[in-house]
Amino acid sequence: MSTHYDVAHAATNQSSAPPAKLGRLGPLLFMAHAGWMLPFAATGTLIQALMTEIDPAQKVALYAALATAGSFASMIATIIFGTLSDRTRSRFGKRNPWIASGAFVLAVAATGMSFTSNFPLLIGLWMTFQIGLAIVLAPLFAVLPDRVQRSNFGKASALIGAGQLIAQSAGGIIGGSLVTMPREGLRWLPWLIAVVMIVFVALSPERDNRAEPRAALSLKALLLTFVPPKDRDFLLALVGRFLLLLSFMMILLYQLYLLTDHLGLSLERAGSVIAIGGIVMAIASGLATVLSGPISDRIGRRKPVVITASVIFALAALPLALSAEVASFYAFLAIGGFAYGIYIAVDQALLAEVLPSVDDRAKDLGILNVANTLPQIVAPVAAGALVSSVGFEPVFFIAMGLALLSAVVLMPIKRVR
Repeated sequence: MSTHYDVAHAATNQSSAPPAKLGRLGPLLFMAHAGWMLPFAATGTLIQALMTEIDPAQKVALYAALATAGSFASMIATIIFGTLSDRTRSRFGKRNPWIASGAFVLAVAATGMSFTSNFPLLIGLWMTFQIGLAIVLAPLFAVLPDRVQRSNFGKASALIGAGQLIAQSAGGIIGGSLVTMPREGLRWLPWLIAVVMIVFVALSPERDNRAEPRAALSLKALLLTFVPPKDRDFLLALVGRFLLLLSFMMILLYQLYLLTDHLGLSLERAGSVIAIGGIVMAIASGLATVLSGPISDRIGRRKPVVITASVIFALAALPLALSAEVASFYAFLAIGGFAYGIYIAVDQALLAEVLPSVDDRAKDLGILNVANTLPQIVAPVAAGALVSSVGFEPVFFIAMGLALLSAVVLMPIKRVR
């Protein structure tokens, strides 16, 4: 390697060293993650309502097929665009160009969904929506390890988690209020993502990185990006995250059908319950998030906090398993929201600390984020099959077991305390 390369590379690393404080980036990360989560959370309820409108008798099967196809597209796209982001060199940096452009792809796709009842077309548009979201999220998640010092990972992760959780709850409220007119919500809500991402990019510019060296990208190299790093801690974090999010998705993805088919509520009443549940979850998760991230930074430990969250979440499904009442649904959201708030506040910090390569951050985070999307493939199929054959009760017990197994898997991680 030449001396010129060494000097240039060292200068690049020095100029890109993260600042000592979060500064303006912290609130912007909160805004960006709230900005994509709110429409996405609302869209989940709206699509279930749209499937009910299209074919009430086959709504569970239709939703399972749609969710599975979209999640598969998201999983592939997240890794591909994470890799492309790592290798992007432009005057606007390597993350911001993708963050801004992907938002418009998903917004146009969602608007298209609001104008059709053709199911194959809906699947294609939903897959396009998920690809657009992956174009946004693969580089957006890499902003934390790129631009934040390790000592501030917990605070930044808490801000990201708070943004996601508050927006997820608000999305539940908005989705519940629009449950009788899902097309209107699909038509306009996703454009919020485009607006927020343009603001984020404008207020948090990246430096010109055209002078940085980059690895060549061939078809073989692109295919190899789908192979996880041979790193034990990385793989344990991947599996642990997958199990916990699968536990959560097994119940949350079917909340509208749980209320209408399991608890016997009308569509309008279910919409009201989802809206109130969003408030319950916002309070519980917001409280947990605000406390957990800073505490994790102060004690310098991530693993015990995440493991505790997994155990608490296992307890959250117990009220639903014991009683088919609206109060049990609220209890699930309160306890589960508190556990998820703890988890998401610290999980991003834990993931950032297990990354094995500086040069492949977005790609490796893309692989770790498979743990976000793969549960959305597995949960609709597994829960849909169970619900269609034996009802909701087994789903609750399986969710509890998965959460406890997640805690067990995370324990052997060594690189993170």
